[in-house]
Amino acid sequence: MNSILPLLAGLTVAANLLHAGTPQPLNESFLTTLRAEAARTHPSATAAKHQAEAASQNVRGIRLWDDPMVGLGFMAAEPKMRQDQGDIMIGIGQNLPKPGLFAAQRNQAAAIQRATEQSSRTAPLTAAAEAARNAIELALADESITLQQTQINWLAAMAENARQKAADPTGTGSDALRMETELAREQQLLDAARRNRDAFAQQLNLTLGRPLESAWPTLQLPATPPPVPVATAEISRIPYVNPKVRAMKEMAGAAKAGTRIADRDRLPQMAVGIDSRIYSGGDLRSTTLGISMSLPWFNDPSYQARIHAAKDLEAAATQDVETARREIAAMVLTAATEAANAAAQARAYAGEIHDKALQARQSIEAAWISSKAPLTDLLDASRTLFAIDLEQRRMIAMQLAALEELQTLVPHR
Repeated sequence: MNSILPLLAGLTVAANLLHAGTPQPLNESFLTTLRAEAARTHPSATAAKHQAEAASQNVRGIRLWDDPMVGLGFMAAEPKMRQDQGDIMIGIGQNLPKPGLFAAQRNQAAAIQRATEQSSRTAPLTAAAEAARNAIELALADESITLQQTQINWLAAMAENARQKAADPTGTGSDALRMETELAREQQLLDAARRNRDAFAQQLNLTLGRPLESAWPTLQLPATPPPVPVATAEISRIPYVNPKVRAMKEMAGAAKAGTRIADRDRLPQMAVGIDSRIYSGGDLRSTTLGISMSLPWFNDPSYQARIHAAKDLEAAATQDVETARREIAAMVLTAATEAANAAAQARAYAGEIHDKALQARQSIEAAWISSKAPLTDLLDASRTLFAIDLEQRRMIAMQLAALEELQTLVPHR
């Protein structure tokens, strides 16, 4: 009878899982759907879209011609003078474009627009990664609950064995009491895990903008770790796919255009003007066409200082791009290493380590049932097996989280 109880415990676990329904695999298709929803609904992504649109409008706001100036004047003099020279003066003036300045301003605004568009990709990627990480945490919580429920069912079977052993005239009730204590402790841990699961589900709903009480199915982590990208290959992709680096490259282009603007701005400002005199009691008296020019040479040191400052900013922007590339490369290397280490540990815990721990518990369980091993050895073996199973699931979750970090640094989508 005692040898049948562990089998009954296993059947109970299978029945419970069947009753709970088939878990939702946390595969790439499911995560892609969550990422797309987060990128579409998160307010930071919406704000980024508006910023990109504003930058586009700024490009169209660059103008070639300054606003014309209109002047109006009146003469106070003797009637004869007013009649001869005209007593109403109307003037129109227009600054002429400086050669190359408009093109440089347009190039700068266009570079800033492209930089903003690249930066705007960061917010959706971050929101998508946050949603995926929340789903991974939720799946790990579900896996933990499943393992803890299995542990409780096994403890319940062992507690029944202990009660039957205590009924024997030669037996004692200490093992039964100890098993009941262990069972109560594990039940408390299971209740806490379920509360944590509810919190993770609410966090995922919050990220997606759903009502907090929205229900989620039981999620299941992959049984084996997915492939890990090669760090060197991912680092080589940084200049082409990382939004921050690409945005900074565009800002370096904007700084170069700023140097051109400073150089063109020191040119003389040319303007044309037309002045007319009209007599209030008659007709037009005279019209004058004139051309004026500013004299920037008096402020040449100031203009040269602005040009040198713009060149320094251009050089700094170029170096900032390389600095950002190296920083991102370090983060990629860290994430790839974490993913590789987690994958290796997950495979190890799922293989020989798990098999030996399971064999050890089964051997000690048989010895305890026949009163050849103490209960403490059985509980230690059970805890070890539970810890190994949970650690294997945790390593899978850690690898998925590291891969999600890689996705934000070097996007593949």
